Amino acid sequence: MKTKLIILLLLNTIIFTGCREQDMLEMEHYIKQVYLVGSGEEGQMLVKDVNLEDNEVDISTAIYVSGSLSPDKDIAVKLEENEDAIDDYNRKYKSQNDILYQIMPKEFYSMDNMDFVIPKGQIQCLVPIHLNVSKFHCDSLYAIPLRIKECSEFQKTEDNKTVLISVKTYNKYSGNYNFEGERDGVSFSMLRTATAVDKNSIRIYLSGNETIDNVNNQGLVLSVKEDNTIDIKGWKDIHVKEYSGTYNSLEKSFDMKFKYCDISQIEHEVVAKLLIPDTEVRN
Repeated sequence: MKTKLIILLLLNTIIFTGCREQDMLEMEHYIKQVYLVGSGEEGQMLVKDVNLEDNEVDISTAIYVSGSLSPDKDIAVKLEENEDAIDDYNRKYKSQNDILYQIMPKEFYSMDNMDFVIPKGQIQCLVPIHLNVSKFHCDSLYAIPLRIKECSEFQKTEDNKTVLISVKTYNKYSGNYNFEGERDGVSFSMLRTATAVDKNSIRIYLSGNETIDNVNNQGLVLSVKEDNTIDIKGWKDIHVKEYSGTYNSLEKSFDMKFKYCDISQIEHEVVAKLLIPDTEVRN
């Protein structure tokens, strides 16, 4: 009799514990909030990498609802642009000598609408954005400032209701290189960052700091043609007089020889290579 009583007590305990665990699983353990993905990043900046080989590109962010349970009804969310967020970012993270972010011009992108729905039982919905990449300039910083304006259910978080979506462009030639060779018979070697100008062109700095105030008199553009020979020209104030060069697609390196006149109209001759640093691997 005593043994049966103990068994019954154990069964009741197991059943009670199982019910409590089931109840816990069916309970919401967190505050339900609706937020934009990327809004938790530093400065609320969400950076998307975009290949310049594609003239038009589709990117996206998403609207999420937090919590341990999926919503039991549809959640309607309306977005709007928040231009003040770009000014706030520039004041907080940029100096007066930096290139400042600006709102992306309307002709550079499109969104079908600003009204979205997180379906019942789901925790997110995508926010698609179509980009016209061919209009981008390599020295401009653009951002799309999106903010949650209205939400039919739950609360929108004040800290995570705005996101700045920016674009970082690249092509298969951009990235870091060792730039080494001879200028007027004097050897040089330096690390350079090749910036994508369009789908087939990169820009490097011949010397000095890689800053925007130095680009006009030190910028050099290399454009790869179909036969892997390259065109070489100055970005602005450098005048390239004679040149020859090739791109090695296996080594992903550039060989070049050219003469140019600098801003003081002094002529120089350069024989050089652009090589991928040993520490990097590029597809």
